[in-house]
Amino acid sequence: MTNYDFSTLNSLDFEKLACDLLNHEYKQNSLYAFFRSFKPGKDLGIDLLHSTIENEYDIVVQVKHYVKTSYSTLKSDLIKKEKPKVDKLKPRLYILVTSSELNPQQKKEIKEIFHPYIPSLNEIYGRDDLNGILRLNSAIEENHFKLWFSSFVVLNKILNYKFDGRRKEFTENVLKNKLRLFVVTRDFYLAKNTLEKNKFLILTGEPGVGKTTLSDMLIYNYIKNDYEVNIVYESIKEIEDTLRLDDSKQIFYFDDFLGHTYAEIYKSKSAESMLIKIINRIENSKNKLLILNTRKFILASFLEDSERLREFNPLRAEAKVELLSYSYGAKRRMLDNHLLESGLNEEQLRVIKELAPFICNHSNFMPRIIEFFTGSKVLKLLPKDYESFIKDNLKNPKQIWNHAYSNQITDYDRFLLNTLFSFGREVENLVLERAYNRRIKFEVENNNFKKPIDSFKASLRKLKDGFINISTTREVRIGFINPSLEDFLNYYIRENEVEIERILSSSILIEQWYNFYKPYKNAKDDLNSDLLEIFIKFLVTVINQNESEEDIFLVIVFYSYFFEKISLEYFTKLLNKIKTWQFLKNNILSHHYSMKLLFDLKSDKKLSVLISNLPNEFFLNTLLNLDNIDDIIELNRMLLKHYEVDLFKSLKVENCVLSLSVLKKEIIKIFERELSHAYERLMEATEKNTHIEIIQRINDNYDYIKVNLFNDFFINYDFLCSPDWNRIFENNLIEQEVRGYKISNVDFDPDVYDINLEVYEDYDKDYQYELPNPEISDRVFDIGHDDTLPF
Repeated sequence: MTNYDFSTLNSLDFEKLACDLLNHEYKQNSLYAFFRSFKPGKDLGIDLLHSTIENEYDIVVQVKHYVKTSYSTLKSDLIKKEKPKVDKLKPRLYILVTSSELNPQQKKEIKEIFHPYIPSLNEIYGRDDLNGILRLNSAIEENHFKLWFSSFVVLNKILNYKFDGRRKEFTENVLKNKLRLFVVTRDFYLAKNTLEKNKFLILTGEPGVGKTTLSDMLIYNYIKNDYEVNIVYESIKEIEDTLRLDDSKQIFYFDDFLGHTYAEIYKSKSAESMLIKIINRIENSKNKLLILNTRKFILASFLEDSERLREFNPLRAEAKVELLSYSYGAKRRMLDNHLLESGLNEEQLRVIKELAPFICNHSNFMPRIIEFFTGSKVLKLLPKDYESFIKDNLKNPKQIWNHAYSNQITDYDRFLLNTLFSFGREVENLVLERAYNRRIKFEVENNNFKKPIDSFKASLRKLKDGFINISTTREVRIGFINPSLEDFLNYYIRENEVEIERILSSSILIEQWYNFYKPYKNAKDDLNSDLLEIFIKFLVTVINQNESEEDIFLVIVFYSYFFEKISLEYFTKLLNKIKTWQFLKNNILSHHYSMKLLFDLKSDKKLSVLISNLPNEFFLNTLLNLDNIDDIIELNRMLLKHYEVDLFKSLKVENCVLSLSVLKKEIIKIFERELSHAYERLMEATEKNTHIEIIQRINDNYDYIKVNLFNDFFINYDFLCSPDWNRIFENNLIEQEVRGYKISNVDFDPDVYDINLEVYEDYDKDYQYELPNPEISDRVFDIGHDDTLPF
């Protein structure tokens, strides 16, 4: 039996629920009354009202949302605050609705307080009464999405999910707070319907628009329905390890699945085959769902570079979270929900309520910025400063962290944050400590700073929860508390050449250099003379220390790309420090750079000789990382022509039977996969003679492998060559015309939008009195009435 405590609803949500319940109750009992809620403003003791021509205040309803407040507090408020208002209004009937639990004796006391306006106990609704109505009316439950999560059973299902790296989010207070803040918009229903229709969902949008929050709400909804949640942290391949081939309920969630750094994005591009494979498996499995989040421009770039993904058309399951889709009322409700949960004082509340239309109409409005306007960092601001803070940060959202970064922490704290930024999103605690100590040493020696005692731990304590998160999964890792802080530092530091030089002068790992300057992405002359000199010092340090083979290789790549004149001595010493090339195996980033390096140095006679003398292990692992036949053939031709390396012949001469066997099996696997993809593509094609070029390319590749790589290579692909493809294409075209649709990237599905419109609301009616004028962007609007928020 469902039993709600209504703790996941804020007072505005609870008032809406009370209105729906009373209207339904009166209709069921054939009582003529229709209750309506009021615009935000002082309620004069009225939350809901039924009016008649004879009596403007015929039935007055007061809604009190007291979740963990004692009855004595409720009773005191009713006597001191509400009874005088009722005496003034003199309604025919007064109804009290509260989320508090009330026993019969307490109801009698309330009835006596409001005599003669409450004639019977039936006009007093406590928690049990509301649950009784809900149990008989499932439609109302379904229309109030957040209500479900105030059920003890449902809430405990979610709280039991103690995800690694996200444990703090699954505590009762944090979870209830998140639910009370959430505003159910059209985007939620669109995403939910898209997921149920396609079994996978790609949620796109710009930073800060609410992708992660919306995804979390979808996840909570499926936990409620007994789905097992699997959060993916590193790679889409993680899904393959946990996806069960049965009817068990599983939902997979990969936030920022394409990454946000160059290395992460390239890694994702290299895993496109796995992405397609996983989506296909989920589409063909029962009770399996997948949610993927990414920024819109990254997805566009990803698809632009991948013909296979464009053909696969993942956009059929895209749901966009865009600011343009938020109505004024939805944005205003987001603000009000945050105000209800904030610790702002009365003066600050007055300021932000007066600015509410300005904020919600502003072109830079986004849900994430509301978090900062109502968060703990503004609690000490005076009203005048608070108003300036809001206006300034709406004009330049990137600066929202500027005040806290520049004024609320020390130089040593900033050294730690900037050092963390040089590693990207997060880093292992011990690595960060080493890098931070190196930075302090540099500042002491070069900029007259004093070395404090144990400043790393002191800064960690100060920055924890306000600027950084500390996770303890397997190893202690430090990361930024919010993507917007990372965005700010990206804006702040990259515009500051001096700070970049100070960070890199004290760097301990090559990845810090890659975070600022990426070979084959940045221009070769992006490093100024000072940075080139700093890097040479770093390179010499690497030569003289025991670094990992992978890091040494990345130093080689960086050096060969950004330096016009390369020292053969340095280059040789670095190569000689790499004793094994095993790190290239299944290492997408290093493989990417090994290919770039080979193509880049093929015309340099001196360096190409050094490369050609590398062990077969380097060339073998580079080739094994390729995932299509065209690239394998291209690499083999380039090695023969420019490096005089015949890998296959060399392996045969050295009698490397195992390596040859592994290589052959991999090429067979890739070839068979490409045959399968070609067949699937042709079975859906409609254009005449599409098959000719596809089959010709496959024949050419097959012949090359058989002549130049493996003489005994054999795969039967008659199934691809024998069909009458033009007849199949013609039939496909006829079927397509009969179905009446075009094969294209469909951005809009009207059926998805039509579903759930009966439960969707834009909240505009709640705020229509504010008469927002979006063309006036620099003026503080006079709301004209006080807000109804219970402050």
